[in-house]
Amino acid sequence: MSQPTLQAVCPARVEIRPDVWLDSRLALWIADLRILVIADLHWGYAASHRAHGNLLPVWGDAEIAQRLNALIADYRPAEMIWLGDSLHTLAGPDGANDFLQSCAVQVTIVSGNHDARWNRAKDRFSVSRANYFFHHGDKPREVPADAIELIGHHHPAVLWYDGAGTRLKMPALVAGPRRWVLPAFSPWAGGVPWISNLDGETIYAIGSKRIFTVPRAREQKGPSQ
Repeated sequence: MSQPTLQAVCPARVEIRPDVWLDSRLALWIADLRILVIADLHWGYAASHRAHGNLLPVWGDAEIAQRLNALIADYRPAEMIWLGDSLHTLAGPDGANDFLQSCAVQVTIVSGNHDARWNRAKDRFSVSRANYFFHHGDKPREVPADAIELIGHHHPAVLWYDGAGTRLKMPALVAGPRRWVLPAFSPWAGGVPWISNLDGETIYAIGSKRIFTVPRAREQKGPSQ
């Protein structure tokens, strides 16, 4: 299948499986189904904190919308799937609601632990498309025998360090034979260093201009070695 034509400032991307592309804007593109997959957007993060007296800067929702619109313009998906925790809390739904109202693409929203009571996600705990099974990942789900499981929730990251005090944390996608764990899309997400303990699992560290696999020896050392 032909690759999508990206706009002026080209992000990095890598084909992790035939017709499946990881985009450095923290999205997964399933080309043969024309589906964009996004995890853990946490719309309204700042608004949710401010509602409880933690006066974070009013920032984040516009950046989420801008990145989503750029992805839609580049890939022209038939469907976009949000893998849960689309809202941070019910105190900050405005950015998500405004985006969904204006979005011309079908958006399928799976319930996560942060937004289980949101009316747009309520009671939709999983969806299936072809041989892919999508859910948030906060609880075990019964996965069809022939399906690949796509989840969010864990905010996987890779932590690089030079032994002299300098550290760099990068979001990551974890791809195993039967389960893929997507990076968090939220600009507020710090990420949790992922240490692989499964055979056949590949970790992709995601930079804005480069995506690369993490050597197996590096995975098993962990961030404190």
